Amino acid sequence: MEFTLADGTTVRITAATSRALRAAVPVQGRPGLSRLRSRTPGEAVRALADQRLAVRDRRLGIWVLTERGAGVRDLLANAPGTAFGGGGDDWGGHEPTRLTVHPEVDDGTAVRLNAAALRRDRPAPQPRPPLPSRRSDASLPAKDHWLYPVGGAVIVGLFLLLLPFLGIVAAGVLVFLGLGAAGVAALATVITKAFDEPSRRPLPGQAERATEEWLLREWRDWYVSPDTLDTPARALLGRAQAAVDSVLASSLHDQGLLLDTVRNRVVLADVEWGLARSLAGHTRTRRTMASTPTPGEHSRRAAARAREVLDQDVARVAERVRVLEDYANKVRAAEMERYDRRAAERLEALALEAGSDHRQQDEALSTLVQAQELALRVASLTNELGYPGHPGPLDGPEPPDGPRR
Repeated sequence: MEFTLADGTTVRITAATSRALRAAVPVQGRPGLSRLRSRTPGEAVRALADQRLAVRDRRLGIWVLTERGAGVRDLLANAPGTAFGGGGDDWGGHEPTRLTVHPEVDDGTAVRLNAAALRRDRPAPQPRPPLPSRRSDASLPAKDHWLYPVGGAVIVGLFLLLLPFLGIVAAGVLVFLGLGAAGVAALATVITKAFDEPSRRPLPGQAERATEEWLLREWRDWYVSPDTLDTPARALLGRAQAAVDSVLASSLHDQGLLLDTVRNRVVLADVEWGLARSLAGHTRTRRTMASTPTPGEHSRRAAARAREVLDQDVARVAERVRVLEDYANKVRAAEMERYDRRAAERLEALALEAGSDHRQQDEALSTLVQAQELALRVASLTNELGYPGHPGPLDGPEPPDGPRR
């Protein structure tokens, strides 16, 4: 797929670069800035960099989208037939990209939890093989190294016994040499054992991994991990997260043109948390039903009723996910319209004389109004979410420690 930009240049978007742009996520603390994921293939990163769609931020140490890249990402969002949205319906290919953390967990803890969950999936550091022994074949076995210091002590004792028969100076010299030999023998023993026995020091990364595992255990009631969900629940959570991330990465959110910026962020976090808790409940229910035998008619009728209730609740959650997706698509459409108007104004300014009258005005966009209406609809979901028998979106245990936002 190719796009012609306002400066007359053409960018070529392949499947790999499209996925990389689609997977870009907002940079925390840097409104309007999106970064490529760490697992983006190197060839896709190079292709984006060669076309000036992405650049490495030296201060942050990550690859971020340029303004040019963000513009192409907006075009992809609304291009028919793309896997990015295709006008709004194809969200099924998204996998969950992070933990869903309780809205009251502070940002710092949420970042540490996600980093710990990411490293948890990586292989643990392996011990290094022991270094080969540097002893010669003629040296004593390791179990006989005690002979070195004992032999030195015996020599010193003999010198002390001979002290009355020798001169004071000669005896002192001999004692000094004997003590020196014993010290050298003891040092040799320590060095030999250091080479013969494996090191007991912790491997690099083991202490950090232990700390991260403790963090995940202590806060386990305050997040939902995609790894704990079954396939249907994980697919719905992936769609919800993709919609939430898309809205939070938009310029309309940064400028407060939807709900106000803080409220929009809080509402989306509440909605995602409620959906994740419901999906975790669905997963537990399905697993319990799959492991419960139905030997007779009564149990089979009860199982049918349970499946019916579960299917109804799954349908309600899926409908709320679709509301989120509609919201994200309206935001994208409004961004596209604003982007199109700004591009048209810049191009007209190049074509017309300075000071000429411009017919286009900064009037309210119909798509922006629709996005604002959907923002209010999403906000109302915070009162509707909840899974029977489970806490509501803001219910939860007291956190083990740390500030609350």
